[in-house]
Amino acid sequence: MEDKTIGLSNSEWRIMENLWEKSPKTATQLIRAMEAETGWAKSTTKTLLRRMEQKGCIAYQDGAKAREYYPLLGREEVVESETSSFINRIYNGSLGLMVNTLVKKQNIPEEEMEELYRIIQEARVEKEKRQKEESES
Repeated sequence: MEDKTIGLSNSEWRIMENLWEKSPKTATQLIRAMEAETGWAKSTTKTLLRRMEQKGCIAYQDGAKAREYYPLLGREEVVESETSSFINRIYNGSLGLMVNTLVKKQNIPEEEMEELYRIIQEARVEKEKRQKEESES
C-alpha cells in the first residue's frame, strides 16, 4: 500500500467494522447498532458518519427510504495502513524493534513463535521468487 495514512479513530473503527460485517446499512441501522454496542447518542453516530464521509472512508447511496452507507475502503487496506503508521510512529519504522519489544515483554507461546517464523520464511521465499522473476525479465 502507498504511504497514505487513513487514520481512523477508535469510534470510526467501530462503524467501519459494522459496515465491513454487512453493508449497505442505513443511518438508522447504524445508529441502533452503535447505541446497543457503545451507548452513543444518535447525534454522535451521525457526526461520525459525516466525518467519515468527508475523509473518504464511507459513502452513501439513496435507498428506497433512506441513505444506505457502505465502506469505500477494505478492511485489509485499512489494517495495512494503520499498521504501517503505528510501526513508523512508535518504532521509527523498524519492524525488528517492534517484534523484539513484543518478544521481550510478552510470554509468547511456542506455537505463536513458530507462526512468526513460518511467516518470515514464506516472505523470504516470496521475495526470492520475485527477485528471480525480475532478473529473468
